[in-house]
Amino acid sequence: MASESAYQEFTGKSVEEALKIACESFKVGLADLDFEIIAPGSKGVLGMGAEPARIVAAPASAIAGSTPKRATEPAPRAAAPRDAAPRDSEPRPARSARTERAPAARAERPARAPRPERADRPARAPREAGETREPRERRERSETTPEMIAGGKEILETLIKHLDFEAEIRLSGEGSETVLNVAGTSPEAAEELGSLIGRRGERLQAIQHLVNLMLSRKLGEWARVTVDIEEYRGRREAQLRALARKAGERVRETGRAVQLEPMTALERRWVHMELQGAPGIATESAGEEPERRVVVIPA
Repeated sequence: MASESAYQEFTGKSVEEALKIACESFKVGLADLDFEIIAPGSKGVLGMGAEPARIVAAPASAIAGSTPKRATEPAPRAAAPRDAAPRDSEPRPARSARTERAPAARAERPARAPRPERADRPARAPREAGETREPRERRERSETTPEMIAGGKEILETLIKHLDFEAEIRLSGEGSETVLNVAGTSPEAAEELGSLIGRRGERLQAIQHLVNLMLSRKLGEWARVTVDIEEYRGRREAQLRALARKAGERVRETGRAVQLEPMTALERRWVHMELQGAPGIATESAGEEPERRVVVIPA
């Protein structure tokens, strides 16, 4: 019981901000923090209906040897409907439905994610970068062709023109590795293009998704091209691979897991691939989008 009192609730505009506040409050690093996400938060629509992200957290040292907060948190919710089950009231069917689902979810957890088997995730990680909503069979036959590159370049040029940016589309790489890079025609124009990249490249991802949807409709079949802005992807990949190596060294030195910042599926794939086969460590992905991140763990 004493250890449960060590947990405190923190809020922020995002889960990342709430975690940062918790770390500062306890004066510990993210790797030394045990936390549970209560609500991921919401930006709302046009600033209306926004909700803060909420977490409960405690220093790992304060709960050593005790049951994690996330394992005990759902218990009161399951107990309340059971106590209320004998009462004859109209809400009773809804309550019993919740109690039926709660035990089933708990029963599935041990079989779904046992600790010893999670180390095999890095082997499956390369497929994570391709995780989109389209069926696998369409992804497998979506090898980039010269026709797709030409059509994607035309669509992207039109889109950038309508957005009123002074830029041109340059091709880099060869074959299926060809990238459509949006480059400013002047230093000032290149700087303005930063607004199209967005935080952690989220706007760049949206632009690429839009181009691929328009290209697929134009060609009458599923098509995919890679879009970049001012070679952001190359710089980001190099940065994350260096971060991954540094995290791997820390895990080997301390024997403790390290959580990296939230990343997109492609970014997580870079990290998985960089550390795949590295001695003494393994990687796994944890959390829900858009806060899903890579955790480097001792092997």
